[in-house]
Amino acid sequence: MPSLFLTDAFVFNAHCPSGKDQEIYWDHPIAEGGRVRNGSVSGLGLRVTALGRKAFVHAYQLNGRRYRKAIGSTVSMNVGEARLAVIERQQELDAGENPDINRVDPRRKHFLTVREAIDSYWEEHVQGLSEGYKAAFARYMAKWLHASPKVESRRGRNKRKAYIDFGSMFADSALSAIKPLDVERFQKQFSAPHSYNSALTRVSALFNWAIRMQLVDMRNPCTPIRPRKTVRRRRDYSTEQIKQIAAHIFNPPIEVLPDVEGLEGVEKRDKALAKARLVIANDQMTELCRLMGILFLTMARPSDLATARFEHFDLEKLVWHKHNTKGIKLSRAAYEYAYRSVPIHPKVAELVWAQRSRWPASELLFPSHTDPTRPRDNFRKGLERFKALPGVPAYFQLYDLKRIAISLMLTGQGVSHEAISHYVDHKGNLETTMIYDLGLVDPLRPVTERLGHLLGLQG
Repeated sequence: MPSLFLTDAFVFNAHCPSGKDQEIYWDHPIAEGGRVRNGSVSGLGLRVTALGRKAFVHAYQLNGRRYRKAIGSTVSMNVGEARLAVIERQQELDAGENPDINRVDPRRKHFLTVREAIDSYWEEHVQGLSEGYKAAFARYMAKWLHASPKVESRRGRNKRKAYIDFGSMFADSALSAIKPLDVERFQKQFSAPHSYNSALTRVSALFNWAIRMQLVDMRNPCTPIRPRKTVRRRRDYSTEQIKQIAAHIFNPPIEVLPDVEGLEGVEKRDKALAKARLVIANDQMTELCRLMGILFLTMARPSDLATARFEHFDLEKLVWHKHNTKGIKLSRAAYEYAYRSVPIHPKVAELVWAQRSRWPASELLFPSHTDPTRPRDNFRKGLERFKALPGVPAYFQLYDLKRIAISLMLTGQGVSHEAISHYVDHKGNLETTMIYDLGLVDPLRPVTERLGHLLGLQG
C-alpha cells in the first residue's frame, strides 16, 4: 500500500491499479517527487476501489485489535476535513473512548458483527448492572470482557466446565445472520438446566437490545428455543431427622486417628498418610459443623456468614451486627443503618471463639484456607461426609438449616410470628416467613390427642 502526502488534486486523479479490487493510499509527510510536506496525519488513508469509488478511512488500534473505519466519501469531504476528523477521533482514542461506539452507519448497521454488538451492549447497558450479572454475562457471552484471576491452587474452589462463549463462537459473523440453529448449537454445550437457561437468557437479552436500538431488523433467534424445565424436589424433614442433624452439628463426628508409634517401613508410611487424611477430614468436619451451628441458631443464610468478620460479633452482649443486610428502611433508596443487630445464643459465641482460635490472624470468620484475606468458597467435601452420616438425607443443603429453624419456631414455641419474621430479616412480612414452614407433623400430635381425650377415647 503506497504512502504519500494526500492533496485534493491527488484524490481527484487517484485510481485503483489494474488487477486489484481496491488500493489504499496512506497520508505521509513525503509528497510526490520526494518533497517533505507538513500537516500529514498518521492513520488517514484514501481508499479507491476498482469501480472508481473513493472514501477516506481511519486505521487505529483499540483494546489490542486493529480497526479500519470509513469516515467519509471524497464527494462530501476534502483532505483537510478528513485530517481534522482523524485528529478528533485520535483524541477520543487517547482518552480511552471508542469513537465509533455511538456511531451507526445506516449502510452497515445490518452487517454489525456479533463481537461489535456485544462490545456495544456491554458499554451502553451491562456495565451499569450488578457485579454478579456482569460476571455471568462475561462468562457466557464474552470472556474477553472479564479476565479471570490467576489461581495458583484449585483447593477449596469450584471447578467450572470449559465451554466456548457466544462471542468467541460467532465473533466475526454478522449479527443479523445468526439463526435459531446457531443459538441451538451454542446451547448444546450446557447439560445442566440452570446453565442452559442462564446462557439462553443472556443471548436473548443481547438480541432484544439490538432490535430495540434498531441495529438489526429481525426476529429474536432465541424465540423458538424453549428454556429447560427445572423440577425441584421438596425437601421435607421429619422430627427424628432434625434431631439427628442437630446431634451431628453440635457433637461433630470426629474419627479416631491411627497410632503410628512402633511401626516401621511401608506400614508406617501408609498409616501416616491415612492419619494425615483423617486430620484434614476432621478439620473440615469441625469447621463445617461450626458454620452449621451458627446458621442453625441464628436462622441466617449461608451468604450472611460468607463475609462475616469477628468484629461484627459482640460476644459479651451476645449481639451480631449483620453488615450484609440493608438495615432499617427509611425510603426507597436510603437506609438508617448499614447493618442489623440481632441477639445470639451463648452457643454461637462459643463457636465464634473457636473460630477465632482457629484463625487468629484473619479478620473473616470463615476465611479461605489458601488466602485468609478472602472468604471461603465452599464446604463441598465436608458436606459430602456430613450427608453420609446416619439420619441425614441425601438432599440436605446448608440453606435448609434456616428453613428447619424457622419451622420449629413457628410450631407454637411461645414466640410471636411477627418477632420471628423480624429476626430473620423479613421485616414482619408473614407471607414471606410462612414460605419457610416445612409443615412439621409431630408438633401437631398434641392437638389430635387432646381431641381424643375430650371425646372420651383411650389412646
